[in-house]
This record gives sequence, structure tokens and C-alpha cells, in this order.
Amino acid sequence: MRYLLIVGAVWAQWVEIYRDTFGTPFIFGKRDVDCAYGLAWAHSEDDFGRIQYLIALSKGRLGRLIGKSGAAMDYFGYFTGAARLAKLQYDSLSPQVRAVMESYAAGLNDFARQYPKAVLDKKLFPVTGEDILRGYIIVLSGMVGAGQALQATMAGQPEKYEFRVAGSNAIAVSSRKTADGETYLLINPHVPIEGVMRWYEAFLHSEEGWHVLGGFFPCTIAPGLGTTPTAGWALTFNWPDFVDIYQLRLHPKNKRLYAIDGRWDTLREETVRLHIRLMRNPQSFTRGWPIMNPPRLRGPVLSIRKTIEYSAFGPVVRTKKGVFALRFPAERMYKAPQQWYEMSRSRSFSEFRAALRHQGIPHFNVVYADRSDTIYYLFNATLPERHPAYNWQGILPGDTSATLWKRYLTIDELPQVLAPKCGYVFSVNNSPFAVSCPEEAPKESHFPPQHAWYWNRHNNRERRMYQLMESKDRISWADFHSIKYDRQYPVDGPIRSLWSAFASLPDTQSSLLREALEVIRNWDFTGLSYSRAATLLVLASTYAFKKAGLPGYNWLEEGKMRLSHDLLWESLGYATRELYRFYRQVAPPLSEVQAIEVRQRRYPLDGLPEQLAPTYAEWDHKKGFLRVVAGDTYIQFVRFNRASEYPHIETVLPLGVSGDPGSPHYDDQLPLYIARRCKPMTLNPQEIRNTAKLHKRFER
Repeated sequence: MRYLLIVGAVWAQWVEIYRDTFGTPFIFGKRDVDCAYGLAWAHSEDDFGRIQYLIALSKGRLGRLIGKSGAAMDYFGYFTGAARLAKLQYDSLSPQVRAVMESYAAGLNDFARQYPKAVLDKKLFPVTGEDILRGYIIVLSGMVGAGQALQATMAGQPEKYEFRVAGSNAIAVSSRKTADGETYLLINPHVPIEGVMRWYEAFLHSEEGWHVLGGFFPCTIAPGLGTTPTAGWALTFNWPDFVDIYQLRLHPKNKRLYAIDGRWDTLREETVRLHIRLMRNPQSFTRGWPIMNPPRLRGPVLSIRKTIEYSAFGPVVRTKKGVFALRFPAERMYKAPQQWYEMSRSRSFSEFRAALRHQGIPHFNVVYADRSDTIYYLFNATLPERHPAYNWQGILPGDTSATLWKRYLTIDELPQVLAPKCGYVFSVNNSPFAVSCPEEAPKESHFPPQHAWYWNRHNNRERRMYQLMESKDRISWADFHSIKYDRQYPVDGPIRSLWSAFASLPDTQSSLLREALEVIRNWDFTGLSYSRAATLLVLASTYAFKKAGLPGYNWLEEGKMRLSHDLLWESLGYATRELYRFYRQVAPPLSEVQAIEVRQRRYPLDGLPEQLAPTYAEWDHKKGFLRVVAGDTYIQFVRFNRASEYPHIETVLPLGVSGDPGSPHYDDQLPLYIARRCKPMTLNPQEIRNTAKLHKRFER
């Protein structure tokens, strides 16, 4: 399709959007602001619904779209103080970044005007650059654990808060370790395959020098991870202690006064209004829908007033067990869009490291590689300098300024590895002190203990990574792929505790349970399609963790099985009964039971949690199969050659670039994903123009 679209947007002077056979947008612009406009337009064509969710969250209107759960997120958005922070700090961003954000917002607004029937809530538009910034602050506040800390505190258990999330992989290998003397990079985030935060792949190229292919989330102006002609970077979750919880001491007669340094200070109040749409099935909107014909929202809207209080220690939570305040690095997050933008424009390690110094992106391990053969790992985290006299993983006294942060650690004070002699760095959500060969890794004794480094544990993927990396003097490109797609647990890893707990159960007279135990005891610790033990163990252990109220991912990582024999028997019995009910056998192969379901069709997918090629599945008790919900998402394999102008790149998405189930590009990458294969991509502008079709052109 080739045509010209003339628009009146002041930002779009000249933009072209090409699309390849998978629908991937390649956006060319005269200036960076033109690319931002084109990105907003292309992403809206593909997934306007999810974009509107993020806009609604930034404007406190998500409850109108998805009901009670949306209103809870709206409350959290207000709780972070994002609106005040964005208004206060927006002008501190560089003029160029503000222009890019405003151009992106203009693209969303023009799309909404052109397709009014696709708009879910008319009051979401127009969008401003400040709205975009507010979204960054809210989402990143949730990503550093503030939402988890708020939930624990509201439940009256602030002392039990410990930040935990899921995982990702990243590997960089220099010419010291590669068979062909080139530099390798793996970008491999692990998040839910579907849902609001679905990865989007796009290419940007401006005549001002913005030139990058990467993965985007809705309402982000630059890729979170990606590759330029000379460098690439991956991110994985890390989880030190970002959130501090303080107990306030209130005045005995005036509950708006709290003690600090021997005096009384007044809590600041802010009244907000939450809107809850009363609907029969509020979650039906979270999976996506035909973009141009969204379902009409039904049901009355309930409006509730809430008062949020703020202290010097942060926003306040009143509970039956006391009054608490939460503090997290929200005031730094306004720099996140600028940092990501500068990272995606960097052409050298020095430029990339300069972007990291903004510390607006409050967390994520960074794994970097470039054409000059530099590889780098950074435990990136916006962490405060904390007084060693206090237990920062406990409840802190909220009546002294001694527990108030004075400054943040610089990136030079964080665990990192630059150009190790052994030739590799990696991050698999593991300890920051085991991210390269042992002699090159950071030493825990060199860093202050107040930040809960130990929350980032040694895990199964770390052990398996060491086994694979150290098994060969040189890693070939084929080896690199094999490492990423490995579905073998380390026999001596934490997973052994889970296996042993079930395998050591005594023999039984029940024929079904006896057969199940025999299968488990002979497990080879793989998550491959033929494995019958994998089927039994994933179903039984998932049941056990849920029944015991434990976070299963964390227990697989820790390997500390403390489940009673009664619960183990109950879990194994449940698994065998369910499998026999649907498959007439105790332990069918994993390929018969575990699958991604798309458009009412199932696609078998092997792999297990906490493997290098992980699969996270939930048992569908109505349909009788393990429904895949998370695992590998956007994957980039990158190979840099010093003599080549552009790197070799291969990528894949789990489903496709479109979030519209009515689009052919909703799931057209699924066959590649299931086969553990990727599609070739390029950063060569001329090659893109020669092979892709011009989809739209904007001119002023």
C-alpha cells in the first residue's frame, strides 16, 4: 500500500512509515521529533487500546475502563505523587526531550481525532508531554516495588515486605570468548506474553542521528532495550531494597501532626477522586480487542473521594497497627525518558555511560556490547546512601531525620564489570556478585550491606549459565543460540530441593501415586517436550505453592523446600487426578499438556520456570491444560563485526507486532517463536526501503 497522508500536526514535517511482511514499523523522519510522531501513530495503528490504558493510568481514569482493579491502580498513581512531580520537574528535561515527548503526544492526539470510534474515553485526549512523563513515574514506581510495599502495609504487615518480581536474561560476549572474533549480545526480557505491557518492536531513523531498533512499551518515546549501528543494550530486573517503610508517631490529640526531631510537623493532605465502572467482567478488556472497533463500555460509574496524606518521609498509610510512610526514589524518575532517549542515541560506550549517569531509570541490570568489542554489566539502581546504624529491611523510626536520605549512590558506587578478561558478562536476575567469571565478578564485601543485595539470589539460571559458558573455551554463534534456548536445570541447583521433596516421599499402595513417584524419581531435570516428570512436577508444585500461599518463582530460585509431607502428597494427588481425568494417564509428555492458546487454538511449548528458555504456565482446570502466560518475550540476537557498518540482528516476538486480534500481524510470529527461531532484521536504511512497503507518509 502506497499513499500520501497530509496532516496538520505541527510536529510532523516529514515522516515515512514502512512495514515489512510481519508488519514491523520502520519509521523515517527528518528530525527526531518526526520519528516520535511516527512512532505514536504506528503504535496506535497496532495497539491503540493498550496505549489508552497507559494514558488512563497517567490521568487517573483507568477505573472507568476496567473497573475496581483500575481504580486501585489510579489510587497508586496518586499515591506516588506523580502528577505533582511531573508538573514540578517537566521543565527540567532538556528542550529536545520535551519536544520529542510533545511530538509523540501530538501523534496520539491526531490518531484519536482521525479515528474517534476507537477512543475509549473522550477525556483521555488531548494528551500532553506532561501526561507521558506522569505515566513513566507511575509505572516505574510500581516496578521498584512501591506497589508491593503499599499492599503489605495496607494489609497490616509492613514488616513482611520484600521486593520480588519475575526475570529476564541478558548476555554479552567479547571477541576474547567468541569463535569468530565478533561480539555477541542477547536481549531477552521475560514478562507476560499478553496484557497491558506487551512488547512492541519498531525501528527509528532520523536525519539528526536517531537510529535504533528495539522494544517499546505503550506510551514510551524511546526503546527500553535495543540496538544501534554501533552498540546495543539489554535490561533485566533487579530487586534491591528501593522502598523504605517508616512508622510515624502522631500527636496524642491532633492526628494530623507527627513527631520529627523533637518537634511536631503537619501532614500535607490531598483529596483525589477515584472512578469505578461497575461491570460484569472487568478483566475482559485487558487482553486487547479490534483497534478500530472497541467494545462499548457498559455499566454505571461510581465516584469515591479519597484523602492521601504526605509526610517528610513520603506518602502515608494509616492501619490498625499504626501509621506508616513509604519512601522510594520517585523524585528521580522524571529523568527516565531523557535517559532512555540518550541511551538509544549513543554511539560509543562513553556516550552510553554518560546517559546512565542521569539515574532516572531507577532499576534494571544493564548488559551492554558494542562494535568496538566493549562489553559491560551494571547493577543499575537509584539507591540512597543509608546510615549503617539502622535496619533498612525492617520498619524504620519515622521521628528522626537521621533516617531521611541525603543523597543517592552514583553509578560508580554500584556493582559492575567492564571488559572482563574471560570475555563474558551476563544477568539472569541473579546476584550482582556472580555476573562474570568468578575472578572478574564484583566482590560483595566492597559494597555497603544496607541495600539488601542478597534479595538478588543465586539461582538455577546462574548455575546453568556458568556451566554452559565455562564448558567451552570459545563460543560459536550456534552455541550462543543453544545457550539462550537451553531447557536443562543444573542438577546441583536450587531446583534439586523441589525434586527431592517429591522424590523422597515414601512408596505407597496407590497405583497412580506409585507410578507418579517412579516417573519423578527418574527425571533428567529437563523441560523438554518429551518429559513426563516435568508435567507432573510443574502441576504439583504450582498447586503446593498456591496452597501454602508462597511465591512459586521465588521458591524455585531459593530451593528451600519446607512443605509438609501432607501437602506434598495432596499436591501430587491433585496433579495425578487432574492429568488422568483429561489424558487418561498419570504423566503425559509435556508437549501434550503445555501450550499457548491463541484464537482458540493451542500451540505446544516446552520449557519450565527458571530455565534459560523459561515457560510459566497456569493450569486451566476447565480445559485441562497448562496455559502458557509468560516466559520469553521480545528476543534480539546481535552480532557486531568491527569491519561491518551494521550489526547482524535476529529478533522475534511471541505473537506479533499488533495487539489487535483481528490483524494478521497479531500472531504471525508465533510459528517462529514455537520453533525457537528468529527472523532476520537490519539497520540498513536503504535495505529497509528496498524490501519493505511504504505504509504512510506524513508531510506538512
